[in-house]
Amino acid sequence: SQVPSTPSPKSGSKKLASPFRCLSLKKMEEPGEETEHLQKPETDPSHDIETAYVAQICLTWEALHCQYTQLSQQISCQPENPTCCNHSAQQLQQFQVLLQRFIENEPFEQGLRSEIYARARNVFPKLLQAPNIQGSGQKGKEQGEEESDFVVLVSDLIKILESTMLVFRIFLKMDKTKSSGVLNLFGNHSQNATPLHQIQCSLEKKEMRLKELHKRSKGGKKKSWPQTWDGIQLLFGIIDIKVMSRVLKMARVTKEQLFWCEEKMKKLDLSDGKLKRDPSPILFPC
Repeated sequence: SQVPSTPSPKSGSKKLASPFRCLSLKKMEEPGEETEHLQKPETDPSHDIETAYVAQICLTWEALHCQYTQLSQQISCQPENPTCCNHSAQQLQQFQVLLQRFIENEPFEQGLRSEIYARARNVFPKLLQAPNIQGSGQKGKEQGEEESDFVVLVSDLIKILESTMLVFRIFLKMDKTKSSGVLNLFGNHSQNATPLHQIQCSLEKKEMRLKELHKRSKGGKKKSWPQTWDGIQLLFGIIDIKVMSRVLKMARVTKEQLFWCEEKMKKLDLSDGKLKRDPSPILFPC
């Protein structure tokens, strides 16, 4: 029988520019022994529940971020925007209350975070579903809103959204899910050589650098909204990291989801000592 050749120490010491370069295209197209479990994972209902939960987190964050960007642009273009947002404010506050209630009740629930979420979602279907923020386009009654003397303007609505995003950050922070044995999906004897482990290491380094920048910034208080644009971008970057970190903790991670994490990380550029963040969204692959 043919004995496989042993790679030289020189070739094994080369650094990989991208974690995925250690997976050859041939292996990705024709799964071998090392990637067989990654390509065809065993069916487990708990894995499906976790994937649905994590996918909802990713979608919710993209929606909240997109809505914040849109509201910021509206205020920038028209500071005295007369648009009535009463109904949107009510929906956003309901979204925030459901998140807060989940955070408060979770310590008394049994099971994993994803399982607790699934049970809570049956009772509260709108849990973790970011509302679609819309205005009437004029000062007055918004669609679906009853008559009221109090009018919520765009400038008021963005404050509610900021508060909601801070609660969402706490929601992510309170997810105590630990990293699973997903590293073994790649079949490598050395876990340090897996693409997943390399992405996790890169993510941890970026998280540490972002936290350092956030602490040094004037708007570095965790419980308050940053007062500068750079501070806001740092906060968004930290939430990006939290979302990616939760993806990597899943019990079953596909190659497409790892690629998603790698692409998301590329959008957080810290090369010159400050954050340059690309806000364009990338849909999470289920």
